[in-house]
Amino acid sequence: MRPPLWLQWVLSLVVAAAVIFGLVRFVQSNTANQITTENASGEAQENREAEILVAEDQAPHTVPLPAHTVAAAAVNHAIRADMTTMIGQGSLDGPLQRSSCAATGPTGKAGQNFSCTVSAAGVSYPFVAVVDARARTIVFCKRDPPPVPSQNVPLSPRCTD
Repeated sequence: MRPPLWLQWVLSLVVAAAVIFGLVRFVQSNTANQITTENASGEAQENREAEILVAEDQAPHTVPLPAHTVAAAAVNHAIRADMTTMIGQGSLDGPLQRSSCAATGPTGKAGQNFSCTVSAAGVSYPFVAVVDARARTIVFCKRDPPPVPSQNVPLSPRCTD
């Protein structure tokens, strides 16, 4: 004797659901959520290339300090101009949203240090700068996160002294 048609449908759906559930659990338990590399030397080469790119992106930029301008405003203007150029070249997504700069600590041997943050397309970009009033220059660097969390690509001393 065969069960009624509605019971056959219910049993089929229960069996199908159990099979799908079992497959999902199997895949979850047998999948490693980590990046695997096929060769260590290739990974090391990629890390070196990433370090080079970060170092190039963090390279110091030097611009003249305009006469009769407050240092913080001049730094902010210089960094905004650089970010506008990068957005125009397609290196970064725009639009440029906001920026702020503040002096950090006492005047050092190279000049007054500044820390700045610029936001573009919802991403914040940190910068550091030094204003040398005697040489009438602003030197600034964009601070990028390290390509590998355990590494650090140091900024040029020209941007931090």
